Amino acid sequence: MKKTGKIHLILMMFTGTALAQVQDTVHLFDCHRSAMETHPFHEQKDLYMQSKYLNLKNHSVNWYPSIDLNGRYTWQNEVVQIPFAELIPGFDKPAMPHYNYKLTLDVQQTVYDGGMTRMSKELEESRYEVNRQKVEVSLNQLKEQVNSIYFFILMLQQQERTIRLKLDELQERLSVMESGLRNETILASDLSVLKAESLKVRQQLAEISISRKSALAILGNLTSLEITGKTVLALPVSEVEPAMEAIRPEQMLHELQIRNLDASINLAGRQRYPKAFVFGQLGYGNPALNFFRDEFRGYYIVGAGLHWNIWDWSKTSRTRQDLAVHQELIRTQREAFDKNLSIRLEEQMADIIKYQEAVGRDKEILFLREEITLAAVSKLENGVITSTEYITELNAETEARILLEMHRIQLEQARISYLTSKGII
Repeated sequence: MKKTGKIHLILMMFTGTALAQVQDTVHLFDCHRSAMETHPFHEQKDLYMQSKYLNLKNHSVNWYPSIDLNGRYTWQNEVVQIPFAELIPGFDKPAMPHYNYKLTLDVQQTVYDGGMTRMSKELEESRYEVNRQKVEVSLNQLKEQVNSIYFFILMLQQQERTIRLKLDELQERLSVMESGLRNETILASDLSVLKAESLKVRQQLAEISISRKSALAILGNLTSLEITGKTVLALPVSEVEPAMEAIRPEQMLHELQIRNLDASINLAGRQRYPKAFVFGQLGYGNPALNFFRDEFRGYYIVGAGLHWNIWDWSKTSRTRQDLAVHQELIRTQREAFDKNLSIRLEEQMADIIKYQEAVGRDKEILFLREEITLAAVSKLENGVITSTEYITELNAETEARILLEMHRIQLEQARISYLTSKGII
């Protein structure tokens, strides 16, 4: 694969909370590799290799002598007769039998086949490369499926982390408010509001946990990796440079298909080349070569032959033209693919720019929301605002934090999608 420019793929741990115990970490590119290597399509590579080997052996047999055992019996209603034989004194008129028994062993050896065997082998090699590349195209499509479910899990993972931070904040405020209630500095209703919000947050965490486990199970089935509810996904951080270039599997397939048709055109042109061969026949029959002798006898015949189709009514020419038309069809498919790919890359690059700008704005918004929430905490503890007003500000900060992390993940997803579409990864 040709690449210009540099790409740095740095895998970073993307954890939901500070981990008290060691947890399994799975990386995106491990998922790509495992999904491709364990998919049933991957076995087709070996199967196509076996098929190619068998077909090449069959083509090589063309240069081996053919050995056939043939037998036949015939009866004919008329035989050759010598006229006026009775007019020749002392000449006995021979009688030809009406029946014929023959058992022969025929051997034929090709001396020159017009390059048919060599061209057939080249076509078989080309056909194998096309079939193998088709498998690569199918397997490469798994990357997009893995990307989709992988980043969905990352989003759930980050939502869980952010909401747990909110739950920790609520628990801290509850401790302070319970102390205030004992000292009769706050109302019981304010404490109830915080408890209700805490229960709501726990419910959100439970829903996210269920969705995450389901998504992890799907990822495990897709990649055949051992993924559990404790598995943590790593966020791949990539850099996109305009100078990056690579060949997509589909583009390589188009090129190989054109070469395959070139091999077919060359083979078709060899159909009208002369073919030379030698042969021999060992036989036993009645009559043998001397059909006037009505007896079983052995015999043999040796010789050489030539076959040359000097005129086929332009059939070969039309076949070659048809194959050339199919080449043009593939070229138009390649042009259409390149055009659609260019449009997709433009859209994905626009997404990258969009999320980059969104992350910058989200950071500013979160900074301001943190200051507002911090001020609300002081006001709540001093009885200036109610618990409901405090929760409103805390929810706003939580939403800002979630939005920032979502945009960060979407930015990396857009970059990975761009690199995947371009064929870099």
